[in-house]
Order: sequence, then C-alpha cells, then structure tokens
Amino acid sequence: MPDNKCAATINWAGGSHIFDLSHPWVWNVLSIRGLPGPNGSTPAACFKRFDDGTYSTDDVERVVELGLIGGGATRREADQLLTDHVRGKPVLPSYALAMQVLAALFVGDIRPEVVS
Repeated sequence: MPDNKCAATINWAGGSHIFDLSHPWVWNVLSIRGLPGPNGSTPAACFKRFDDGTYSTDDVERVVELGLIGGGATRREADQLLTDHVRGKPVLPSYALAMQVLAALFVGDIRPEVVS
C-alpha cells in the first residue's frame, strides 16, 4: 500500500491497481479542467453527483482514468484498461470503483476490497 493516504490500492481488472487523485499531475488537471458536470467541476461536486445518483458515464470514466494515471499507469495503459473493463460495460461495477477512488481522495483508503 502506498504511503499516500489518498491513494487506494484496489484489486480490479485482473490485478492490483493503485488509484490516486491526489497525485500532483492529476491535481493540476483537476484544478484546470476539473470534472465538469451539474453543480460544478470540483471533486466535491463530482462526489455529490455520485452520492445522489446524477453522475454520468463521463464522470465514471474520468475518475477511473485520472486515478489510474495518478497511481502510476501511463495514459496508454489507463486507456486500455478503460477500453477493456469500463467502456461499453455495465455501469454499476465501474460506478462502484469510481466512487471508491473518489472517496479515497476525501477520507483515505478506508475499505480496500475487490471491485469486479
């Protein structure tokens, strides 16, 4: 497990992956572009969308993508994982993963578990 308390190590897509939305590069992307959607583009606004069920598939994909990149995956690796396990697949399992990644930013990795 990484020392960073905002990083989550999650067993997903056939392996153990580190997701970190607090990585400096990711934080810079979030501060410039954010996670656009209703009620704002901040991570907190996106978390609210997840919490109240008004999230989009773009929210899910972007959180997973940025989390993977922040955890050390290259953009190409993250894109391939999204293509193989998120895009065109049932949304609920990916939502659960994205919610866990986003929650780790706010409260830390409090419940590492397997997300299919």
